[in-house]
Amino acid sequence: MKLFNCKKKYYLSILIGTLSLVIGAYFGEDVLGGAKHDYLFHEKYILSFNENFFQSFENFGETFEVRNSPIFFIIFSLFLKSGITINYLKYFNILIIIILIIFFNKSIKLKFKKVDYTTLIFLNSIIFISPMIRSITAWPYPILWSISFFVISNYYFLKFKDCKIKKKCFRYSIKNILFLAISAYLTPNFSVFAFFYLYFFFKRFILTKYSLQIILINFILALPAILFLIKKDFYIFRHEALGVLSNYSISDTLNISNKIIIITSIIFFFIIPIIDIKKIKITKFININIYMFIFIFINIVFFNFSSGLGGGFFYHLSNLLFKGHWLLFIIFIIAILSFKFFNFINFENIFLFIILIIYNLQSTIYVKYYDPLLFFMFLFLFKINIEIKKISRKYFYFYIIFYILIFSKRLIIY
Repeated sequence: MKLFNCKKKYYLSILIGTLSLVIGAYFGEDVLGGAKHDYLFHEKYILSFNENFFQSFENFGETFEVRNSPIFFIIFSLFLKSGITINYLKYFNILIIIILIIFFNKSIKLKFKKVDYTTLIFLNSIIFISPMIRSITAWPYPILWSISFFVISNYYFLKFKDCKIKKKCFRYSIKNILFLAISAYLTPNFSVFAFFYLYFFFKRFILTKYSLQIILINFILALPAILFLIKKDFYIFRHEALGVLSNYSISDTLNISNKIIIITSIIFFFIIPIIDIKKIKITKFININIYMFIFIFINIVFFNFSSGLGGGFFYHLSNLLFKGHWLLFIIFIIAILSFKFFNFINFENIFLFIILIIYNLQSTIYVKYYDPLLFFMFLFLFKINIEIKKISRKYFYFYIIFYILIFSKRLIIY
């Protein structure tokens, strides 16, 4: 009877969460503050593809200065052709959220085996609280769909890691590749995760017919995008560095130290619920080797991140309290020491960190690029020991505070 009640609460929580997104979409919720602006800027591309597909396709990346793939705008323009008005397009986001929830839950059950319904309620609620999810649902943008297909692709990656029969593993690897390709065609940034997955595929199959087929399939799927980018003179990079952000120098894009410090601080922000402060022993925590010292020193020396390009919670808090980067640098050092103390530094995690750096090649580094992406990665990709029941509650409360902070900032700006 108790199990039945928990199951009912679980489905009720999903229903309430979905309805809250519908209400948010109806009232145009934009807790991020930039979702509405981004949508209105890109809305003309949806309308243009609806009016004249071939001319719009020809102009995309040229007279249309945009960093995104045209796929999302083409798909949404097809909805318009079916007679749906543009104001109702946002409600199609609810469908992809439902698919996201389904595969998220399947991934949780696969990765952590026996998970009680109370834990699932907390974990699902995090998705419905996510500022990025809520804002981008109300104001359609490709990254919501990309992250949903990314979760689907990762589900099949978990199936791949869990299986023992090579032929079956190969089928899961292909499904992973296909859904990641969809994610990448919607938002090209997600294509970099292919390198992480390929490492595991080659590790399992070595030099066999399966690995050769995987290479071929990846090449075939990537070829149209590569040819399109070549034809359009790699507009994704051109407009970012020289057009859209004309007030900033190209060093903002190319300075790797900026990305390392900012992205490390964002990772640390989102990993806080996993860190158990009670286990920290100061003498071992502050133990730093020469390699860590050099790494920290070099990145701090070369850091020159420009204001107005995002930066995340700790970056803005540092500027607010100290009118400079000192707090950010302290957080960066604490983050490195924490990763070492809790054994987060290993080959797989370093690989993923590099992926996250490449994932954000543009000058701007916004929190919305990592929420709730990092949450999914901590659960399913990073090599971290997680007590799912314990951290589900912590993450739930963390996201409530996170939402309040974002909302408060939005009110202050307003």
